[in-house]
Amino acid sequence: MAARSPEARKVLRELDKELVAAGSRLGQTLVWSAQEAAILAQISSILDRKHDFLTAYEAAEDTPLRLKISAELRLLESTAARLVGQVKPDVTAPVRESFKTKKARKAANARWERDASG
Repeated sequence: MAARSPEARKVLRELDKELVAAGSRLGQTLVWSAQEAAILAQISSILDRKHDFLTAYEAAEDTPLRLKISAELRLLESTAARLVGQVKPDVTAPVRESFKTKKARKAANARWERDASG
C-alpha cells in the first residue's frame, strides 16, 4: 500500500535514506526485513489517517467533535512515533567477546570433543 499523504511519503522517504546511508557505511545494499516492511506499512497507514483526521478537524465546527478528533490525532501521533522507533535501519556492530567468554567457550568445546570421542 503506497502512502497517500505528504507526511507519510516524507517519513518513508527519510527512513529509506537512513537505510541507504547505513548500507553505504557497511559497503552493502540493505533492504527492509519483512517485519520492518510491515511496520512501515502501518506507519504509512497511520499517517494517512492522521491526514484525513486533520482535514476533518479543520472542517468541523462543533467543539465536542473537534475534541474527539484531536484526541484521536494524539493517539495516532503517539502510535506512529512508537512504531518509527521500532524501525532500526542501522545494523549494530557485532559484540566483541571478552577474553573470559572466549576462554569459557574453548573449555566447553574441549569437554564436548572429549565426550564425543570417548
